[in-house]
Amino acid sequence: MTANESRGFGRIAAVYLIGLLVGGLYVGLIAPLRTVIQTDMGIDNSLGIWMVNVYTLFYAATIPTTGKLADRLGRKRVFTWCMGIFAMGSLLCGLAQFAGGFPLLMVGRVVQAIGAGGIIPVATAEMGASAPEGKRGMWLGMAAAVAGLSNVVGAAAGSGIVALVGAENWCWAFFVAVPVGLLLMVGASAWLPKREVAHEGKLDVVGSLLFTVMILSLLHTLFAVENAGLQSIRTLVPLALFLVLLPLFRAWERRASDPIFHLEYLHNARIVITMVVSFLVGCVIISMVLIPEFAEAALDLPLGSGGFYMAIMGIFAVVGPPVGGKIIDRHGAKPVLIGGLGVMAIGFAVLAFVVAPNPSVVGLVLGLAVVGLGMGFAMGTPLNYMILENTSEEDSSSAIATIALVRQVGTTVAPALLISLATTGMGGVGYVPQLVAVAGVNVLSLVIMLFYRSPERK
Repeated sequence: MTANESRGFGRIAAVYLIGLLVGGLYVGLIAPLRTVIQTDMGIDNSLGIWMVNVYTLFYAATIPTTGKLADRLGRKRVFTWCMGIFAMGSLLCGLAQFAGGFPLLMVGRVVQAIGAGGIIPVATAEMGASAPEGKRGMWLGMAAAVAGLSNVVGAAAGSGIVALVGAENWCWAFFVAVPVGLLLMVGASAWLPKREVAHEGKLDVVGSLLFTVMILSLLHTLFAVENAGLQSIRTLVPLALFLVLLPLFRAWERRASDPIFHLEYLHNARIVITMVVSFLVGCVIISMVLIPEFAEAALDLPLGSGGFYMAIMGIFAVVGPPVGGKIIDRHGAKPVLIGGLGVMAIGFAVLAFVVAPNPSVVGLVLGLAVVGLGMGFAMGTPLNYMILENTSEEDSSSAIATIALVRQVGTTVAPALLISLATTGMGGVGYVPQLVAVAGVNVLSLVIMLFYRSPERK
């Protein structure tokens, strides 16, 4: 790579990495803001939780469509558009404090989610496509490290902004994203490469609409089961809609010249394994919400202070992606993912069988450090690499989007199970079943990965 090529890729990487950072921050940033906004607007938890849920729903539902648009129209164009959409959503969320109230805030969160649904998978796919030869794994690792770090520090960023400007000025937590988004649009227009790939056939508009509504119905069903139970009308209606749309979508996609979801993925053993493990990894990712509660229960800490222990995982998790990426470039994704899953399983086992019955700060820190180290190697990079090595470059954005969607479904399914396993009021020991379950999911993923066979390298 020449000096000019190196500088060119540096600019590309800077735009995409900052985009990943901004898009990821607003996943966790809402956590400390939610109660502040609820108090300001006079709404309760049952309504306020939709600040989180509506973002999750639309983020997941729009990922496949924006991924397909990026493959057809060019990643540069779609990324730039999505940054603008994200900035507009952030502006609407901030303005809701002054006019429009909660309804406008919900509209803003939906618009934000649609923008983020394009930023994250498109940026990840382009980082893999634009990386210098032999360094795809390393740069995918960098992308995964930034995206993972942003999720971990998002809540801290929200708390920091509120502490800086005051709870009564919570709108600035959203306004700050507007100029950043506009600057990224300028940078994207100036520096990102134009990689439009010719696709035959018409854009699958009907399939996109069917798939979006189907995924919204599925995720809403999962939320409703957790909050209202299986027999509630709030659960049965979206479930019935999903079951009706599923065969219609499958039949339509068989006829589409350029389908939104490639059904042939389901006939490729390597891709199926990648999707199954992505789902299970999503279950593990959401289990991180256990850590603050577990720390408080085990060490008898003040309510709300356990979140600081998330930083321990974050610090060690950042080490994994770039190092793991370099290993992937030499030896493939399989050993890195298996190693990361195994280390995470050990970390959760330490928390369950050592820290829970014999709580100590040292033990908790060591256990979380092991979990974070394993998480850094297992989360994101290997799975993204695996789906890219099993699909064509012209479909790379939609392939990454597929994995992101499957992982997101895992993060939606797991909370209900994890909550049902908790035995509150028993200190750290009450969380042992949850911790053992998460360790078991890691072991199951590891076993499934043993059957993965990497394609021949060209």
